[in-house]
Amino acid sequence: MMAAALFAATTAATLAENEGPTLVTISDKSFSRPHDVTLDPGGRYLYVADLGNDVVKVLDAKSLKSVGTIGAGELSSPHDVAFDSEGRLLVADSGNDRIAIYRVDGIKGSYVGELRGGLNSPEGVAPGTAHTVYVTNAGSNNIVIFIGDKAHRSSGSSGRDAGQFVRPHDIEIGPDQIIYVADPGNNRIQFFDAELRSLGMLQQDFREPKYIGFDEKGWLYVADQMNHQVKIFDRERRLVTTIGTGKAGRGNDQFNGLEGVVARDGHVWIADTYNNRIVLYRWAHP
Repeated sequence: MMAAALFAATTAATLAENEGPTLVTISDKSFSRPHDVTLDPGGRYLYVADLGNDVVKVLDAKSLKSVGTIGAGELSSPHDVAFDSEGRLLVADSGNDRIAIYRVDGIKGSYVGELRGGLNSPEGVAPGTAHTVYVTNAGSNNIVIFIGDKAHRSSGSSGRDAGQFVRPHDIEIGPDQIIYVADPGNNRIQFFDAELRSLGMLQQDFREPKYIGFDEKGWLYVADQMNHQVKIFDRERRLVTTIGTGKAGRGNDQFNGLEGVVARDGHVWIADTYNNRIVLYRWAHP
C-alpha cells in the first residue's frame, strides 16, 4: 500500500519531449449535460450518463456516433456509469436514489436489478471485489458500501477533515487498489483503503473536481470542472499536463464545465458537460 505522503500535491514540468494531447473528433450536440463516461471491457463502445435526457447513451468509441440508448423511461438524472467484473453496467441513478444494474450486449441493455438502502442522490459508483460496491452519496456527504444487494455500512459526514466530504461525486478503485474519491465541495481528491480508512489527499488548485479515471499505466485523470480542464497526474501523482485552456468556451481545446473522463489505449474521452458534447483526444505518454 502506498504511504499517504506519496500523495502530497507536487507539480512536474510538462514532458517536453512528448507530444501533447491532440484533438481527434467531437460528437454531435444531442446530449443534455452529459456526466461520467466509461468504455466497455473491449473498448468498442463508450457509455455516457446523459443526465438531462435521463438515459445512458451508447457511442461508437472511435467515431463518437450515437448507436443506442439504455434505460429510457427507467432512469432519472443518471450521473455515473461503471462496469463490474461480471460485465454488468452499474448506473448511479441519482434522481431515483439507487444504483440501477443492466446486463449489456453492445448497444442494448436489459434492466436486471438495483441497489437501494441509505442512498440520497448517489453520484458515483465503483464495483470492488467479492461483490462489493462503493457508492458516493452526494446528498448525504458520505460513502455507502454494498455487499451483494445489501447496504453494509456507510462512512463519512459533511466537513473538511480527512474522511469527510462536501458533495462527493466520483469514486474509483485505482490499479494500486486504493479508493479515490472526488470531493468537489472541498476541492480535493481523497484516498482510502478498502475499509475506507484515510490514506491522504491530493490538492492541486482544483475547482470542483467531479469525475476521475485511470489509464493502463496508472496515470490519474481529473475532470476539474470549474477550471474547465482535465488535469493529468503520473503514478507518483505529480501534475504532468492538462487538456483545455482553462477558460470556458467552445473554441479549440476549450470546455465548459466538463465532468466525465476516461482514458485507454492512448486516447482520452471527455464529457464536455455544458457544451452538451463528447470530445476525444489522442495522447501517448511514456
